[in-house]
Amino acid sequence: MSAAIVITIVVVVIIVTAVIVYLSLRRQKKAVMDEVNRLSLRLTEMEMKVAPPSFPLPTSENHQACLDGRVVTDKGKPNERSSETPDLSTMTDEKLFSYLSKAIRDEEMFRWPNLNRNMVMEHFSLSAVRIGNAFARGGGMSLPEFVRNCRLDYACRLMLEQPEMPFTEVGNQSGYLRTTTFYHDFKARFGMPPAEYREKEFRKRMT
Repeated sequence: MSAAIVITIVVVVIIVTAVIVYLSLRRQKKAVMDEVNRLSLRLTEMEMKVAPPSFPLPTSENHQACLDGRVVTDKGKPNERSSETPDLSTMTDEKLFSYLSKAIRDEEMFRWPNLNRNMVMEHFSLSAVRIGNAFARGGGMSLPEFVRNCRLDYACRLMLEQPEMPFTEVGNQSGYLRTTTFYHDFKARFGMPPAEYREKEFRKRMT
């Protein structure tokens, strides 16, 4: 057997060994990440049991007002929509989306944990089709997507303004009933869990 053949065989063996080692390390890394995620969810569930939701919700007679989609004033009485409200039926999809999105943000309707299309329909006296078209054609997204983004934006603000606040509380205050859903939506949008995001943002501010 010539020296060239021997060298070729050795090189092939080295390459194959390196590939096997690389694939093995990837499998180990995936297993570790899966275990970390499992433990994270487990800790979240334990945290939810220890710290019950504390987001501000209307009580007694005012609770139904919130469920019905009406604004509740500081005095505790439902606030009827102003008579100066523009005629929404004449608006284009773009203008209607702008109006609805601003109202949902300004009134912090996204913080209502059970906010859905029916509540928005009743609150603004609009049909499901009209609302769907306004968000899809005027805003390029669905109503649930918009609400989810509002909640995550609010959660980011809370995490930076009140760094001592537990993530369970952050999720609750932002309109999430389940912390696991909050974690899932947050990571889907930002590509990292809330703790990593907050740490990263604080590092940016320090540099």
